[in-house]
Amino acid sequence: MPFFHNEALRLRRGEILRQTGRIAAGFVLLYLIVALVWDGSYADLLNANWQNIIRALVALIAFWAMLDGRLGARLRRKVPLLPFGLLMLSVGVLFALSLADAATSSHMVMTHGLLMLAMGMLLSAMPLTLLEVCVFIAIPAGLDVTGLLPDASGVTTAGVMSMRVLFLVMTVTAALSALLQLYRTIINIQQIAQDPLTGAYSRGFGSEMLFLGFETARRSCRPFSVAFVDLDNFKQVNDAFGHDQGDRILACSGKSLIAGLRRGDVVVRWGGEEFLVLLPGLTSAQAREVMRRVVGKGLTDLPDGYRQYCSVGIAERIEDKQEEPHSLVDLADQRMYDIKRDQGTDGVGYLLSGRRDKGSASSDRDGSGATIIIHPACDAPLSAKPIGS
Repeated sequence: MPFFHNEALRLRRGEILRQTGRIAAGFVLLYLIVALVWDGSYADLLNANWQNIIRALVALIAFWAMLDGRLGARLRRKVPLLPFGLLMLSVGVLFALSLADAATSSHMVMTHGLLMLAMGMLLSAMPLTLLEVCVFIAIPAGLDVTGLLPDASGVTTAGVMSMRVLFLVMTVTAALSALLQLYRTIINIQQIAQDPLTGAYSRGFGSEMLFLGFETARRSCRPFSVAFVDLDNFKQVNDAFGHDQGDRILACSGKSLIAGLRRGDVVVRWGGEEFLVLLPGLTSAQAREVMRRVVGKGLTDLPDGYRQYCSVGIAERIEDKQEEPHSLVDLADQRMYDIKRDQGTDGVGYLLSGRRDKGSASSDRDGSGATIIIHPACDAPLSAKPIGS
C-alpha cells in the first residue's frame, strides 16, 4: 500500500519536523541571549542598527516556531519545515550582512558564523527529502558563489581548515545525515504502521487514519463509509487446518482486500480475523457495491478447495448521523454481528439479508445499511460439512 504509507509518512515526518524545529528555535533564542555577552553587543542593544533589527527578526521567527500551534497552525501543518526554513534563511542573512559590513567586529562575525554552522548541523536531526536537502545546501552555496564566505584560500597557515571549507563540509555532512534520517523514519513507520502478516494498517495507525479521514469528510461535507469485515468460521479453520494454515489464510485475505480496493481506501487489521475498511467519499449504497465486488467470491482458497468468505457490516457518516469516527465503527461492527446472529451461525447465506437459501439474489436489510457477504448456506451442522462450504 505505497499510497497509504506515503500518507502515514507525511503525517509522522511532519510531527518530527515540528518537534525538531521547536528544539532548533529554542537553541537559537538561547544562543542570541548568550551572544549579547559573548560579542559585547549588549552595549548597543537599544540602538536601531541593522544588526539589532535582523537579530530581533531572527528571535521573533524562533519564538513563532516555539509556539507550535498557537499562531499559524494551519500553515505549519501544510508546510512543517517552514519555521526551520525561515530560521535558516534569517540566520544566513544575518551572517551575510555581518560579512558585508566592514564596521562589524570580528567577534560578531564569529558569533553569527557559529550560529550558521550550528543551524546547518541541526539539519542532521531532520528527515528531509532530496529536494529539501538541495534547497538547504543552496543557502551556503549561494553565500560561497557571491564571495561572502571568508577564507577563500581553504586552509590557514596554521594548518586548520578555514571557516569556508568547514562550513561547506559540515553542511554536506548534515544533508547526508538528513537523508539517512528520512530513510530511518520510513523504516520505523513501516514497522509501526503495517501489520506484518496481512500488509494492512495496524490498529493504532488505522485509528489515526480513521480520525483524519472522518474529519476531512466532515469539513468538506462529503460521505465517509466504513466496512467492518469478519472472516467466517475462522476458529474452525484454525482447528481443522492448524494455525500455520490459519495465518496463511488470514494473510491472503488481508492482501485480497487491499488489492481489490481503490488507492484512496484504507484497510486496517482491527484485531484477530477482523478488518476495518475506510471508504472515503462513498455513500453506503456505493460502499455496499464495492464490498460485494471485492469479497463476493470469497477472499482466498482454503486447503480443502473451498473459499474463505466473510461477513460485512457497513455504516456511513451522513446517512447514519454519526458525529464521532469511533461511533461509526461501532455501528458497522454491530451491524456485522446482527448479520451473524440473524443467520443463526457463524456466517451463512450468499449476498443476502435475513435469508438462508443458497444462491439467493443479494438484497439489503430494511433501513439498516448492513450488508451480508458470506458463504453459501448449508443446513447441515457446521461440524458435518467442509470448512468454508
